[in-house]
Amino acid sequence: MTPKTVLTLKPPIELKGHKTAAGVWKRLVGLYFETEGTIVTAFDADLLVKYCLAEEELHELETLRASIKKLWLVHLRLLTMIKPKPDQVKDYFNALAQANALLQRFQGMDARMDGKRKLVFALAQSLYLTPRSRAGVAPTEKEPPEPDNPMGKFLGK
Repeated sequence: MTPKTVLTLKPPIELKGHKTAAGVWKRLVGLYFETEGTIVTAFDADLLVKYCLAEEELHELETLRASIKKLWLVHLRLLTMIKPKPDQVKDYFNALAQANALLQRFQGMDARMDGKRKLVFALAQSLYLTPRSRAGVAPTEKEPPEPDNPMGKFLGK
């Protein structure tokens, strides 16, 4: 059940405009081409596209999470330097609430990243990208040993 269509190093149209995902495609397909035998075929192209897009989305979430953390640290640093006067307490607590909102956003991004990592891992297993999934791949078959005696050669044993 191997299709005649083969995967190519050129990313498919679905990855157009997705620089990171296209890079993942090129890297993985290049590695697949280096292996002896066929691990993935054109049947797996849609799954590979989803994996590449999920990797890109995970990268975007990491960038967004880092920017939220940076903002939170700035807020926290500013808040530790402020000693509010009695007439500024309300403003101080509002600023503190904003810092707490940033922290909640950061934690939300962390949870989303955990979910995305779980998806990426499941897809990676399906694409034989994890050591455990590759352990289940059938190795290339060895040639049968040559018979030791002439009668065995004659009988094909």
